[in-house]
Amino acid sequence: MSALVKNPFPGPQPYRASDRGRFYGREDMSYHLQGSLLANRCVTVYGPSGAGKSSLMQAAVIPALIDDQDIAVARVDGWPEDHEPTRWLAQAVYGDLGLGEPPPDLSAEDALLAAAKRAARRSSRIMLLYLDQIEQLLYASRSVDASEAFFDSLNRLVELPLRNLRVALSLREDYLGRFRDRLRDHRRLLDHGFRVGPLTVAELSAAVCQAAAAGEPPQAWELEKMTALMLQVRVPGQAATEEAEAQSAYAQVVCRALFQQRAGGEGASDGEIEAEPILRGYLETTLDTLDLLRGSAQRLLEDHLVTADGSRTLRTEKELLRLIPEKELSPILKALEGAAILHAEEHQGSRYFEIGHDWLARRVFEQRQQREREEEQQREFRREREEAEAKLVKERKKRRRLVVVAVVSVMLAAGAGALGLWAWQQKRAAEAAYRAADEQTQIALQRQAEARAALKEVEEQKQRAEAETRRAEAEKRRAEAEKSRAEVEAERARAAAEEAQQARDEAQRAEQVARAAEAQAREAELKARAEEQRASRAAEQERRSKEKLERLIERAAGKIQSGLN
Repeated sequence: MSALVKNPFPGPQPYRASDRGRFYGREDMSYHLQGSLLANRCVTVYGPSGAGKSSLMQAAVIPALIDDQDIAVARVDGWPEDHEPTRWLAQAVYGDLGLGEPPPDLSAEDALLAAAKRAARRSSRIMLLYLDQIEQLLYASRSVDASEAFFDSLNRLVELPLRNLRVALSLREDYLGRFRDRLRDHRRLLDHGFRVGPLTVAELSAAVCQAAAAGEPPQAWELEKMTALMLQVRVPGQAATEEAEAQSAYAQVVCRALFQQRAGGEGASDGEIEAEPILRGYLETTLDTLDLLRGSAQRLLEDHLVTADGSRTLRTEKELLRLIPEKELSPILKALEGAAILHAEEHQGSRYFEIGHDWLARRVFEQRQQREREEEQQREFRREREEAEAKLVKERKKRRRLVVVAVVSVMLAAGAGALGLWAWQQKRAAEAAYRAADEQTQIALQRQAEARAALKEVEEQKQRAEAETRRAEAEKRRAEAEKSRAEVEAERARAAAEEAQQARDEAQRAEQVARAAEAQAREAELKARAEEQRASRAAEQERRSKEKLERLIERAAGKIQSGLN
């Protein structure tokens, strides 16, 4: 922020005592609450979140009581989870009332009671103990025993016979039922209540115009346009009238941004002003200014400064340093505190931090829920992707097996082809052998015929020899020689016939082998075709599975993209 600009709107956090000169719109309520505190020992101030309880007390009621009644004030603005609440209150009373340090030999309760008595003896001035955000002691994460001990001590404090002691307890209205139930045995603490309701649209419109005029440099805001703007931040469900209750926290964010824009010459004074873009962009713009530290800042807000139910919680600087390195934490805290996103308070030489307002806490909580949903979607996507990859690996293994089967099928088919070739060769050989056998048979038949002819000739010669016995002994011996020669040829013919028969038998056996080989070849061919068909069906099934898997992945990616949008 420029040194020449003094923004009169603190943003989404309560007004403090230093903001008294810029706090408008609660004059009557402040007057009545002052009277209630002066008249009663203990007053419970309650109202809806964002109604302005803390702002009313710190910027109007307490400063007025100090000016008019010269009261002394001890205040507690929040209750860190790592501090016992009674001792935390005792330390605040000792510090704010100038009583030094709590006696180390006293319990927290005794130290608190001793401080009140000592302050009453020292001065007759009214001393007001203002305890804000009491609802933090009712959170589910808080120790019930520690809270009970605190309320017991507080009840004993209120019952002390000290005429100048006053206690103001401030809490959100939605915790009032739980508060009353917890304090049902401490009726003195519940005797008097004061409700702080939200400002109406008309009241808030007038107040922001007055505040803008008190800024540096002052700005003149038109009441009519501010009324239209404040109607945009009215409580949901209420009619669009000037009597509708307004959400002051939202109005603070809008007006702070609007004042800054106009101070820098960025905002036009003409035309309707839209609250929603300002509200939506304020937190994001603040985080964006952190550049590389944005992620750490957002996780700091989401994971450590809101509770499981979306409420604000306090964290000391030491606690945060255990979570984030100092070189990152320091610029983050400085930027968020400067933008009024975080409220920091000095206490006992240390600081504690909390989100500036319940509205911001809810916004941060919504962002955390969105982040968790996205992370869950990412985990689901990774799980689905891993499952898909596992299925793909399985399909690849199956495909490799099918490839092996196909290769084996091809090899079998090739083997079947080779076997068929061998069978064909065997058949050709058998046919050649059959032809050779036929040739041998023809030769044998020819020789047999020749033998028959020779025998006939021998018989004829014998007959001629017998007829010519008388002719010559030489002719007889020649005839016998011819007969012997004919018998040899006959024997040869019989041997040739036997060889021909053997050849026919071999041909028949070769033909049978060829037929068996041909049958095996046909069977192998049928098996190869069946394997090829199975491989084809498996490949088609794999293709369909892959397409289905791709569609599943596309749908999952589409769902994730829709969730991210």
